[in-house]
Amino acid sequence: MDTVVEESAGGVLIQPGESDNLACLIKVKTRGGNPTWRLPKGAIEEGESAEEAGVRETREETGCLGRPISEISDIEYWYTRRHDDTGEKIRIRKHVRFFVMEYKKGKVEDHDDEVETAKWFSFSDAVKEISYDAERQVLQEAIYAWEAHLYRQGFDD
Repeated sequence: MDTVVEESAGGVLIQPGESDNLACLIKVKTRGGNPTWRLPKGAIEEGESAEEAGVRETREETGCLGRPISEISDIEYWYTRRHDDTGEKIRIRKHVRFFVMEYKKGKVEDHDDEVETAKWFSFSDAVKEISYDAERQVLQEAIYAWEAHLYRQGFDD
């Protein structure tokens, strides 16, 4: 079985809320049809930096534009799929770089067709709802990075 490496990027989109900060998750069905809550991410296109891809994919999948604040840990995972041309099974090693992003504008209702729903969650609810452990760890790291960002902003005033 052939192995293909896919390079992707995504974002943890954060918006300050009235009583709690909010993180945006997307609901996507697995190939088996099961709904999962995930972080927005997708392939890095030719000539695009990981940060540019992360911003673009986050905007496409959540309907919202974010401003990157910092890069956080990446994740890597494996899965299989059928080759588009031959139909043969291939292994995919997916490497995803993530960025913490501050919400700037947009509406979650404006997400693309790949996504069933995009929704804002309180940090605590987002950590509970997210479907995959590796992405939960990325989300938790993003929460700490966001809080450090807010702390540093207090010194800039």
